[in-house]
Amino acid sequence: MLATLGGASPTGLLLIDVVYTAGAGAALAFAGGRSRRLAWLLSSTIALWVTPSTLGRIVSILAIVAVIHAVATERRRVVGALVGAALALVLGDLGAGPFHGATMLYAAVAAAPILISGARRMPAAWRRPVVLAVSTATAAAGLATLVFGLAALLSISDVGDGVDAANRGFDDASDGNQTDAGQSFDAATAAFERARGKVSGFWTLPARLVPVVAQQVRAIQVTAAEGVALSEAATDTALSVDPDDVRFVDGRLDLELLDDLQPVLDRAERALDRAHDRITETRSPWLVAPLADRMDRLLTELDDARPSAEAASLTVTHLPEMLGADGPVHWLVALTTPAEARGLGGLLGNWVLVRADAGAVEIVRHGRNEDVNAELRAAGVALSGPEQYVERWGSFRPNEFFQDVTLSPDLPMVATVTADLFAAAMDETVDGVIVLDPYALQAVLELGGPVQTGDRRLTADTLIPFLLTEQYVAFAGDEAGRALALGELVEGAFESLTRGALPGPRAVTREFGPIVEQDRLGVWWRDGGGPTELIDVVGLDGAWPDTVGADFVGLVHQNAGQNKLDTHLERELAYDVVITDGVAEATITATLHNRLTDLSLPDAIVASNDQAFARGTNVVRLGIHTGLTSRSLSVDGVEVGFNRQPAFGGEVATVIVEVPAGETRVVELQVAGTVTADADGYRLVIPHQPLVNQDLVSVSATVDGRVLDLGTPLTQDRDLLLTATTD
Repeated sequence: MLATLGGASPTGLLLIDVVYTAGAGAALAFAGGRSRRLAWLLSSTIALWVTPSTLGRIVSILAIVAVIHAVATERRRVVGALVGAALALVLGDLGAGPFHGATMLYAAVAAAPILISGARRMPAAWRRPVVLAVSTATAAAGLATLVFGLAALLSISDVGDGVDAANRGFDDASDGNQTDAGQSFDAATAAFERARGKVSGFWTLPARLVPVVAQQVRAIQVTAAEGVALSEAATDTALSVDPDDVRFVDGRLDLELLDDLQPVLDRAERALDRAHDRITETRSPWLVAPLADRMDRLLTELDDARPSAEAASLTVTHLPEMLGADGPVHWLVALTTPAEARGLGGLLGNWVLVRADAGAVEIVRHGRNEDVNAELRAAGVALSGPEQYVERWGSFRPNEFFQDVTLSPDLPMVATVTADLFAAAMDETVDGVIVLDPYALQAVLELGGPVQTGDRRLTADTLIPFLLTEQYVAFAGDEAGRALALGELVEGAFESLTRGALPGPRAVTREFGPIVEQDRLGVWWRDGGGPTELIDVVGLDGAWPDTVGADFVGLVHQNAGQNKLDTHLERELAYDVVITDGVAEATITATLHNRLTDLSLPDAIVASNDQAFARGTNVVRLGIHTGLTSRSLSVDGVEVGFNRQPAFGGEVATVIVEVPAGETRVVELQVAGTVTADADGYRLVIPHQPLVNQDLVSVSATVDGRVLDLGTPLTQDRDLLLTATTD
């Protein structure tokens, strides 16, 4: 009974393992009762040395104490039996060990003194039957192992061929070579079928009863069987689904096509999940290296394929609802500019209201933030929305200045407020919000082609300079002309999407993938549910990253100078933290450099809208987010006052910093607090603010005297999760 509590799994078959471990425990207890006290001491001491668990150490020490007591008093067989039983419990819980077969070797060495001594003191009449039984079992196990070994040698190469062919199939599918992918998956199916045939016959059944060998049998059988099922499903998907068929033509997406694809993609996702789960379950430290390597390669490929499969399945399931399958829906598309920074990236300039009905998409209306401002003020619309948004940003009156609605760095907050304010001001229904910046609009032009604005033809290559700087130079003193040009740009770009023919998902993913990773494109759906799950899975949610259980630090700044100088602003973030027994003390350093050199640029870029700041001064409202508690803040070494508020599970320290043209300001925030971390488990989250120039980030972290390598410095272009071993 004690032996079974150790949890040893010599074959992976529960009933057989119970018989084996109970038998081993009985043998050790029986031998312990007859062996010498020196054997008890040797076995208990070795067990104490090899056991990795606290329970094992406690039991081993108790056994040693019992032996010492027996030495001091008298040898009693019941003491030896208990020592043997305790030893069985300890040796059944040795874990994986540092190398293949280590636990079996440790258990044999630890048990040997008691077993040898007990066998030598066994009555002669018992010795022969025991030796005969052990010899017979050993010979049978050896024969079963030999038969299976021959089958395994023949099948492992087939498993390897199947894994290689499946990998080629996944690569072909991701490259859009559907025919080649189908052929590769067919080859994988054939290879896995050959492997399964060689290891699933009756001749392998005895090997399932042999410790250690049994794990090899099950691993090959499961891998081969799941390889067949997976390859068949992948072949079906590759030959049935051409992603390029899913595309807008004349502003319409065929929703019936999505319905047809759903069962195929669902089967593929289920096959991937089942294969991954079953192969993971059979992955054992007892597996021989050639087999373990092949299984790991297949698991890696499955890990890479699962997110795409899940996204594809969710897309065909929920995209129809988002495109008006159940009735017309309205999307508000908000265009921001990081030339004038806001928490989500930039100030909201233009907007487009789009209607989707049964897969057909059309522009309803478009305009500037000034159009919404006028209606908001006329109607006296009150600000409502998430509590944190209203508390932090209500004083800036985004319900009167619609361009400032992006003050929060969290898209769900911003989108909720944006949709409500727009609906109240413009008397329109808003079911979803899409936020994109100039870099996302550049991807739109890559797909839809150039746009004509007046006498200017804007391409994907010329768009960014125009939006960040050239528009203010070209239309200096002509605000009406600039607004007209921007309206023509936005209308032209979205007309190309809603009335033209777009390429398939691969081309769209190629253009928008980096944009999504950099948080330059975000999507929000009012009603939650499946569409929101889809948005989250494909990384479009734009939410402040999850910081639960981690340390975090981040910079979020707003342009307080009402100019477009953030095109010229460069930021550096340095985080120096020392954690001792969970108590952290840290310095957060934000370096702000205004690289502007041309003060002759138009007022819209370099002036401060009658705020009396020197020309070219970037007035930065800097928010330093931290999971710790702010103590003091200095600018260029001089301690200054600052505002401190709760935010996103931590707090934010805010200070106004004036950075003249060509100059640099250094802001240091001292923080302290508790962090749940050890030297192997420290996690640091660094949220990303999508600006024109990406931050340079460096981290120095010491946890309980150990200096961690977190892979910095680096240029931050997305939310980061840094650990002691990977970035």
